[in-house]
Amino acid sequence: MAGKIRVHELAKELGLTNKEALDLCGSLGIGVKTQSSSIEDAQADRVRRKAEREGLKRDVQPEEPVKPVKGKAGGGAKRAGDDAPTSSSPVIVAEAPVAAPAPAAPAPAPEPAPAPRAPEPVVQAPAPAPAPAPTPEPVAA
Repeated sequence: MAGKIRVHELAKELGLTNKEALDLCGSLGIGVKTQSSSIEDAQADRVRRKAEREGLKRDVQPEEPVKPVKGKAGGGAKRAGDDAPTSSSPVIVAEAPVAAPAPAAPAPAPEPAPAPRAPEPVVQAPAPAPAPAPTPEPVAA
């Protein structure tokens, strides 16, 4: 009997995200819906070969991107105690993943250059008023 492997296990083996593994399966015509789907060993071998051929294989599986948590459909203001867990809902505490050191963070993007300032308007000083014409002095006779 042929063995089966789950897509998420294959993704971990190849160092791919679950989405990358699903996309790779889809490109090969392997009908999978989620990372929990199982595929035959022969199909898994095809995925492995394609991942190697396309240079997608990594040593360490990257973390899956975190989806933002959507708010409640009701909207409205929160009431006191809405955040507190109830006895009917279990509290799930996620453990910090033990992973290889993250690659160095890319250098911060340079700050955008300040917008060019508009040139100062040139204000010309008014021309000096012409000097008054000298008035002739009266001549004493």
